[in-house]
Amino acid sequence: MKPRPPINFRALEKVKVRPRSLVQICLQRVAENFLTYDNQVLQQKLGRKQLEDVYAMLDLNMNLPEAATRINDENYWKRRTQATYRNAQVERHGNSWKQTFLELELQTALEQVPITVEYGNPELDSLRQLVMAARLHIFQVSIGQFPSHLDLSFLFDSLPALCSFQITYGNKRLGMDYERAMFGMKISDAQYLARDIRVSQTLVSLSLPCNMIDDELVKVLMGGLSYGHMITNLDLSHNKIGDRGARRLASLLDPDYCLHTLDLSDNQIHANGCMHLGAHLAENVTCQILNLRLNRCEDNGVSHLFQDMCVNKYLQTLNISCNDLTVRCLPYLNSMLAENAALVELDISANPLYQADEENMQGGDVTQTPAALGDAPAANGAGFDSTNPQDADDPLADLQVTGQYAVFARCLMRSQSLLRLDVRQCGLPADLAERITTSVKHRELRAKGIPVDAYEKSKLAAEQEEQAPEEEAVEGEEGEEGEEGEEKAEGEGGDGEKPADGEGGEEQAEEPAAE
Repeated sequence: MKPRPPINFRALEKVKVRPRSLVQICLQRVAENFLTYDNQVLQQKLGRKQLEDVYAMLDLNMNLPEAATRINDENYWKRRTQATYRNAQVERHGNSWKQTFLELELQTALEQVPITVEYGNPELDSLRQLVMAARLHIFQVSIGQFPSHLDLSFLFDSLPALCSFQITYGNKRLGMDYERAMFGMKISDAQYLARDIRVSQTLVSLSLPCNMIDDELVKVLMGGLSYGHMITNLDLSHNKIGDRGARRLASLLDPDYCLHTLDLSDNQIHANGCMHLGAHLAENVTCQILNLRLNRCEDNGVSHLFQDMCVNKYLQTLNISCNDLTVRCLPYLNSMLAENAALVELDISANPLYQADEENMQGGDVTQTPAALGDAPAANGAGFDSTNPQDADDPLADLQVTGQYAVFARCLMRSQSLLRLDVRQCGLPADLAERITTSVKHRELRAKGIPVDAYEKSKLAAEQEEQAPEEEAVEGEEGEEGEEGEEKAEGEGGDGEKPADGEGGEEQAEEPAAE
């Protein structure tokens, strides 16, 4: 007889479990007591793969000053950053996870400083320890809200590589505890900051938005900005800077400085301040971006700015939207567009440039300017001030545009350097605005090497896709209306037959009466 095969019971099967090797147990032990070992000894005794295994087993809640000085493994800092700040973008922090975590942790600690803090406070001591531990890995500090008015000199003194600094004094979420004095920069804050800018040798970017900075605070800040020969980016947007403050800041455009970007948007700069900015900009060779959006420069100040830009050959981006510009500044704008070959981007949106009543009143040629603006430059050459239907190369041949508007449109469409333009909310006729923006867009596409025909086809296809659902919805509504109309007609027809029956009944009722 053949022997029967053995019966297999799952309960009797041996589970194959391999115990951890002695090396893994040792590495786990090292990771648990990582802070008790000397870092150099670990690097000498352990191999590269073993060190990576140790870093993978480390606790993510390790004391930050110790971790910052002892751990350089990017995988560890990546895991710790993603566990604490899920939306962190390493591209904004030098593509280094350690730098990302330390900068975000410092930002969070500064934003949580209480309003009233005394020197010797444990929270302040821990903040100083964090700064000292991460001093070689902090390159930018961005403080979205700083409720305290603490002297931040220890940051500039302890961070030898600080390149970018941004701060907004105040608290974003106060609820019912709102107080006017809790917002904005004080004179003491400006004095501290001026001292820090003066002693810093690496600061290249300074942003002070939403700090209620006025002309007096600008005067205090200039005590440090005048020594900031390394600053290339200055952002003072959303403040209360007037003409006097703009006049002082205009001195930063002198050849002694290397300012690349100047943002003065949403302030209270009028014509006088804009004139001083333009006067210093004429001889400037470093500034490439100037933002004067949401100010009160008006025609007088902007006209002087345009005249100075005819000389400047380095400014590439200009934003003068929302400055109450009218048709009176168009001659100077046209002259600047005709002579300036460096401007790449221009934003003049939300300005009442097009005034049909004034154009009709002056016979379609708006070239008269007030005496305050000076003599208008001769930008309207032959064939620029009116449309010419017989000219095949005329981009405005089929449009009825005359005067400075025709000069303005032709200068924009024939400029070789201008690649981006914003003329929204200027009151221009829709066909004229579309013609201008399309011409500038095609020039940008050609500069980037993108086929214009392919772009137009994709744009047309996108428009057709958007219109298809609308047409289907309209057809559906028309079908429903047709069905409702048929139902109403049938109802009216039924109502009309009943009176006929009634009339026949009345006749039948009258016949017996006659008999």
